[in-house]
Amino acid sequence: MKITAPKHPDDYFRQTEHAVKHAYAGLGSCWEYYRQALHHWDMSQVGQPMTPERKAALDRYLEQAGRYFDLKFSEAMFAGAIFQVAYMAIRLYSRNASIPISCTSILPPSQKSVVRFCIGKELHGVPTGLIVYAARNQYNHWDEQPHEVTQNVFGALSAAFYSNELADLAFDLSNPTINVYPDEILLVALGWKSYDTYLTEMNSLLS
Repeated sequence: MKITAPKHPDDYFRQTEHAVKHAYAGLGSCWEYYRQALHHWDMSQVGQPMTPERKAALDRYLEQAGRYFDLKFSEAMFAGAIFQVAYMAIRLYSRNASIPISCTSILPPSQKSVVRFCIGKELHGVPTGLIVYAARNQYNHWDEQPHEVTQNVFGALSAAFYSNELADLAFDLSNPTINVYPDEILLVALGWKSYDTYLTEMNSLLS
């Protein structure tokens, strides 16, 4: 049986719900290791005397945190799958034909096909749809040189998080410690930490 795209976004989201929920479950399974780590140690304990009990707790923290960081690549793959679904929803159902003023420095005139992604509320100076576009493209082509729109969106995000000590390098495409960024964008830049949030935001984009 040939699979064709639904004609209405409501049907698209209903038919992709199973896949996206499983991707979010995968994200949760990765993050669970860090949640377990935080049961044993937190930054408030830094500088306190290292008792045998505290040393054992730190060792447990490092073990669980290490398991989480070993899964960062898997975490990025789960987030990238979510962005692929979101990207196709905008590509299929957005009817936007105008470029917001905020996009004039991000979107070259030659990139007319990207205009449909210039939708949604602005986050960090960039329309949400354009963040989805850039995240999906970086994920799908992370082994290639990113094109101009993707570079411009990531540049805007890097500038927005410049003073954030927890995420100041999370969107820097020249960061040698990161190859693929979709988990950083999904969870930090967009804050789509659950399926319900994802669905609400996507429905808002296409309403």
